[in-house]
Amino acid sequence: MSTLDELMQTLRLVEEHLADAGAHLGTSRTALAEAEQALAKLDPEHPETVVPPSLHRADDQIERSQGMIEHVLNTVRDFATRL
Repeated sequence: MSTLDELMQTLRLVEEHLADAGAHLGTSRTALAEAEQALAKLDPEHPETVVPPSLHRADDQIERSQGMIEHVLNTVRDFATRL
């Protein structure tokens, strides 16, 4: 196997790992939204008393991470195309 073939195989593996990470982040974001809804039901009149502010920050961080993963994935794909 040539060095270029090995590099392409490695890049495909990196793409797979990035895609998996993105999928896990999507699952995490869904779980956070479900947790927020469940907590808000505990006190529908005043959900701010039962939903921790850190829950929203966690969602923001997940969204930011998803964007970074997408950017890196696009960069890897662009690099592989140029080879």
